[in-house]
Amino acid sequence: MRFFRRNRTKLIVVICLILAVLIGRYTMQRLKTKSFKRTEMIMGTLVEITVLPANEKAVKEAFNEMKRIDALMDIYRENSEVSILNREGEDRVSKETLEVIKKSIEFSRLTRGAFDITCGPLVNLWKEAKKNKEIPTAEEIKETISLVGYKKLILEGSWVRFKEKGMQIDLGGIAKGYAVDKAIEVLKKNGIKQALVNAGGDLYALGKASQGEKWQIGIQHPRQEGKILTIIKVKDEAVATSGDYQRYFMLKGKRFAHIVNPMTGWTVQDVPMSVTIIAPDAASADALATGVFVLGPQEGMKLINSLSGIEGMIVSEGMKTVTSSGWERFQN
Repeated sequence: MRFFRRNRTKLIVVICLILAVLIGRYTMQRLKTKSFKRTEMIMGTLVEITVLPANEKAVKEAFNEMKRIDALMDIYRENSEVSILNREGEDRVSKETLEVIKKSIEFSRLTRGAFDITCGPLVNLWKEAKKNKEIPTAEEIKETISLVGYKKLILEGSWVRFKEKGMQIDLGGIAKGYAVDKAIEVLKKNGIKQALVNAGGDLYALGKASQGEKWQIGIQHPRQEGKILTIIKVKDEAVATSGDYQRYFMLKGKRFAHIVNPMTGWTVQDVPMSVTIIAPDAASADALATGVFVLGPQEGMKLINSLSGIEGMIVSEGMKTVTSSGWERFQN
């Protein structure tokens, strides 16, 4: 799971702008119908919403919905539901937070623990490692991982409780995708049939772009900044990418990615470099991109091919690329 603190510095802004340019290059250049596009910083990333035809009111409402979701689930907001849960060990949460937690448990089961929102203690351990420039000891990892495990979450009605003191959840691997889905819901309620909601690479393409064409999405090369690895064409589908190339740190000659393996306690290193998932909704794409990244190329692709409506691409060191059985239809 992901362990870097929300960073609103120039670096993250530049990274997100690059993502926006990469995607925009292959979408907006083809838009002939009058559109409306707006960009805001939400959930620690640049969120861009484009609608056709122009509808400023609908876009504003979609952004407000994403901000509402962020306020519920942001671990860096002292009064968010997730922060209260982490601090108190229990909390009566909203239907949205409960829905995301339930979805997370489903993906934990599906990935056999590779995706696990209870990895909060491990996330914090590796934050300290980055800060102190010191790799955690085996004993520290063993002690911390004892607090991790989605089966230790207790759900009773709208109450969420931890089985053990010291547990924490982190919704960083699914909340952004969920917020994208909620924004799409708002746009649909406002009569929008063509839109692109992009939250730092987690996106949903509603309908088609202008002139009846599918939205063209550029997928970033994991080792060459600003270069497109490939282009996919999507309609009424979500896309999410997890990679080790945007948020990582080097320590003693090793690259430590921002995603932690909940089963081992270590960050995922070297394999793979990036995972891109195409799914019916952004929450699923977001969670599966993280889970498959932890599983690795072999087990990850096996999982992708076993799921209906899910396609994916995994890129490993040496630019070794494997794709799912139905991936090619998104490149035609």
